[in-house]
Amino acid sequence: MTLIAGIISRDPNSPVSVSSAESLKDLISRNLSDEPIVFQDKHSYMLKVDIGAYGETAHTVDEDGTLTLLAGEPLLSDEGGRKSRQADVDSIHNGFIRRDREVLTKAQGVFCAAHYHSSTGTLYLVADKLGLRPIYYWVDDEYVVFASALRILEEFAEIPKKMDLRAVTEIVGLSYPLSDRTPYANIFRIKAAEIVEISGSAISRNKYWSWDDIKPSTESEEDLLKELYDRFDNAVSVRNGSDTATVVYLSGGLDSRCVAAALHSNGVRMHSFNFARPNSQDQSFGLEYARQINSIHQEIPKDPGNHVPDYSSIMAQAWGESSFRDSLPVERPAIVWSGEGGSVALGHVHTTVRIVDLMRAGRTEEAIEAFIEQEFVYLPSKLFRPKIYARLSGIINRGIREELVEINATDPARGFFLFLLLNDQHRKLANHFENIDLHRLEFQLPFFDSSFLELIASIPLDYCLKHKLYTKWLDHFHPSVTAVPWQSYPGHEPCPIPPPPGLTYQWAEDFQKKERVSQKKHLAREAWRMVTSTDFPGNILSKRNLRLAFCAHATGLRDYGYIIDGARIYYRYSKKCGGRFDIQPD
Repeated sequence: MTLIAGIISRDPNSPVSVSSAESLKDLISRNLSDEPIVFQDKHSYMLKVDIGAYGETAHTVDEDGTLTLLAGEPLLSDEGGRKSRQADVDSIHNGFIRRDREVLTKAQGVFCAAHYHSSTGTLYLVADKLGLRPIYYWVDDEYVVFASALRILEEFAEIPKKMDLRAVTEIVGLSYPLSDRTPYANIFRIKAAEIVEISGSAISRNKYWSWDDIKPSTESEEDLLKELYDRFDNAVSVRNGSDTATVVYLSGGLDSRCVAAALHSNGVRMHSFNFARPNSQDQSFGLEYARQINSIHQEIPKDPGNHVPDYSSIMAQAWGESSFRDSLPVERPAIVWSGEGGSVALGHVHTTVRIVDLMRAGRTEEAIEAFIEQEFVYLPSKLFRPKIYARLSGIINRGIREELVEINATDPARGFFLFLLLNDQHRKLANHFENIDLHRLEFQLPFFDSSFLELIASIPLDYCLKHKLYTKWLDHFHPSVTAVPWQSYPGHEPCPIPPPPGLTYQWAEDFQKKERVSQKKHLAREAWRMVTSTDFPGNILSKRNLRLAFCAHATGLRDYGYIIDGARIYYRYSKKCGGRFDIQPD
């Protein structure tokens, strides 16, 4: 299934009300054609929506009402070969009944699940090993409410809303909150490989898998490269099943290219889509590789100023409107292949030599500061009320420090890599899953295959930095992968094939400057809307200083886009919460 949600009563004397149940049913999907399937008893109301992407069900219910709902695809490894999705759900369901968590350690896929014991009223919420497919939950003395999309809890009136200022500040600085935080106080997101158990008045949180328990490999680099290729090929094969045709993203970079190459080697015909600026390396190199694999390739130009658009929605529109959709059909048209995860997990983007050296020297605070500097994390003091800024200054550094303390890797530098995996990558697809009821696409994500990631985490870190291992890994693919140029990251292993002259490079300063100019009008409109609103969060932000930033930005005197963008995020969540906010105590 695609979306799951539920309400469980923690008090035997407080059944789930009809109005609460109906409200949750109305909120689970914004697509009017969806018909939620409901499972309920006196003390529980659980439901699911399925867009039919995988072509098989994903729930199990016993005669006594004991129930398991699942979203995504666990892909339990099994010596007997790939099992069906429903068989995976049955295995997880039976494992919980036996109180056996071992079955979860076999999962290679991206999924989340809810298991409910009707006889005891116990609810278990389960994350995949990286927690990529989210479950959000809220608990008070009487009820538990959970959902696989935050918007459901956001709009559920029975949950009181208060902005978590720490979490929102992390979103402003890092683009994601750390740990289990969400923009709302007392609404939490399940962590990687976590099982949250809620029974009566008791709540426990345990992990069935730990990334820092992975032992360093002693294999040779060449053996590791071969094993990496074999595991990646298996990750693609097990997800593809018997499909003979499918849909892929194909940019000018390596991640989507490797996915397409593995599919091509498995004899799969592809509809490939490129979303890039015209006359860019990203567009040109994608087209060149599409010709190598003879894919049905379509280019959809990306709008100027929209550096990171909603790729799920624009893919849904492009694929939905494709003239080849009916003439050259695919078996599962709601499945799309993505290269997400490749650059951070295998290329080790963000894990720099400087950070590695500082972590190994025990200079963690300096490593955190180096990360803050390289990611341009900056909280402008003038944006805030002075007392608020005094509470927020350094709060992002503190959050990173707290996450690093939780990780006990043999190599402290590998610990920093795991921090990125368990936070940056853990949150990477939040928007995709948040709006899956609208775009109606499921992603296949072989770079996030847990067996593949487990091997990466065991490899000596120095092999991996700056895409060094990644580029050597390419030799195990068909020669067409390296026959045409690809777009490489600045400061990382360069592509050995020189790019043709005249193509724009997305990390070049002149390109970035043009992007900022394209964003200028949009940001100016956003700033004007905020400073003229009656619900501006003046208890947090300085309207006077935002107005000055707006004037300087709109006239071209200074580029204050980062201030306006940050204010926009605070404004959004303050409005949702009626101006109420909370800062976690020091």
